[in-house]
Amino acid sequence: MSFWIFFLASFLSIANACSDYCSVKAEEVDLTSISSQKDAKFLSLEELSNRYDAFLLDAYGVFWGSSEVGVFLGAADAMAYLVNQGKYVGILSNSTLPAVKEKEKLRKHGLYEGIHYHFLLTSGEVAKDLFLCESLPFSTPRNTYWLFGSIHPHFGSHRQIFEGTKYQEVDNLKDADFIYISIPHIDGVDQEDPEIFRSMVQSVRQDLPILSVNPDRFAMEGSPPRPVVRQGSIAQMFVEQQADVYLVGKPSRIIYEAALQYFPVDIPKEKILMIGDTPETDIRGAHGVGLDAALVTKTGVMANLLEKEGEAAVIHQLPLDDRPDFLLERLNIGL
Repeated sequence: MSFWIFFLASFLSIANACSDYCSVKAEEVDLTSISSQKDAKFLSLEELSNRYDAFLLDAYGVFWGSSEVGVFLGAADAMAYLVNQGKYVGILSNSTLPAVKEKEKLRKHGLYEGIHYHFLLTSGEVAKDLFLCESLPFSTPRNTYWLFGSIHPHFGSHRQIFEGTKYQEVDNLKDADFIYISIPHIDGVDQEDPEIFRSMVQSVRQDLPILSVNPDRFAMEGSPPRPVVRQGSIAQMFVEQQADVYLVGKPSRIIYEAALQYFPVDIPKEKILMIGDTPETDIRGAHGVGLDAALVTKTGVMANLLEKEGEAAVIHQLPLDDRPDFLLERLNIGL
């Protein structure tokens, strides 16, 4: 049997947070994809800047190391360089926090809107708009959800994106309309092996819709940064259990299209480059809307594998739509 994962998102209003939230739909995305691409080659950020007028950046693994590391050395200068060169720079993150919270975090680490980037969009922001619109693609007669896991003590609560909506958390699974996947952890400690959570997944009834607001299977945390399990890994286990799984965020076509609305209308898609560290979300999603994409190789979730097995060998094993157009060692200038 083949399984489908459904990706959700909503178009965001650029001008007014209280505008029409209701252009929401679900997409069926086959986990296998077909396209034709040439082999990626390494270019410097300066060379990429000469080719493109705008950049869409992933956060974790690109300019953000982890909660402990913060911004990678040289990344702030690279982002400011792009802005100073007249490039339009956006951030597209699978963070489950509202965009305002991510902006606050970045300010504490010396990254400022207007100086280092022009806009920031998170999957958490998209999810909150979806909840406000009350247009989930499954029935929610009681407007209730049950939390899989618990609140991660080192990250913001999921309740921020439910605040002001009709959806209420319940303690008893039998009272829930759907299941919301929290940031995975064991007693506040991030885990590197998803299998630790498999028995938890198997113990949960499979007849309710499963909602994950972060499709990333891993994220970089710790010092030095290392890949740790995130909601996408749990979601994949539910898929394997034949549950109906719904994801909000990259690689959804709609979240990319929402991000594209933030760019000036005179910048065509052909002049916008996505830079990410995860082929199955950053690169695949960019290609899904006709954007070129660059993969960072010295930072992020792929860094260790690329160093161990070599860029060519790893990339040739990826599905075609997950293969980058360019390789970039790191978000830095002068390299």
